[in-house]
Amino acid sequence: MAESADQHLERRRIREGMTIGETLVEGTLGHRVVDLVYHGFRRSVEPYLVGIHEAGEAILLAYQIAGFSHSGDVPGWRTFILAEISEATLTDRGFSAPRRDFNRDDPRMNEIFARA
Repeated sequence: MAESADQHLERRRIREGMTIGETLVEGTLGHRVVDLVYHGFRRSVEPYLVGIHEAGEAILLAYQIAGFSHSGDVPGWRTFILAEISEATLTDRGFSAPRRDFNRDDPRMNEIFARA
């Protein structure tokens, strides 16, 4: 059944009130592309894993599909420190998970909050 305009607006309002971490978890679990700003640059990513890295930082492991990259290699796998993401917006674009080269049991992770 198709979503009504009112349901769509309510879903969007709820998404806009989410924290960056909540947005990334929802994108990961729902296989939805997230547009984010990291170190001042816009990027579009397929979020695959949100958790605590062995260094004690909350991180996002994602496949970047568009936007700026210091290495210049897009698309490709990236690790983002959550505290350094200044914006995150859940999009309506989906992705098929998992990618063949995704390591769902990354040994560098101490705790996993969400995995695609």
